[in-house]
Amino acid sequence: MATKTLARGVGTFFKDCEHPQSRWSKCPPEYKIRYRNTVGKQTQEAGFATQDKAISRLTEIYNEKKAAPQSQTKAERIKKYGAMRFEEYTNEWKAGQRDLAEASVRHLAELEAKP
Repeated sequence: MATKTLARGVGTFFKDCEHPQSRWSKCPPEYKIRYRNTVGKQTQEAGFATQDKAISRLTEIYNEKKAAPQSQTKAERIKKYGAMRFEEYTNEWKAGQRDLAEASVRHLAELEAKP
């Protein structure tokens, strides 16, 4: 399975077959696309009859991602953690950890103790 990568950040399209890329237009499997969604997880869609349809869908997804407000979540993080002291942050972070190793707890305690 070879993939064809478009511009950085757009995604890739491919076919699940043994044919080289030059023969894709003649083999029966449909095109699939792979991209990172707005959350950053890899997503795959299938069912594109032609290469042009796959590329246009990738372009559509890319434009939607660029139009989405990314600064909102960043502003929320800054609001929550911006004025927080490191000790408060580590206490909150440690409370959310399930299996924190003893060495990590000691290291964090040392960092909290530093002025």
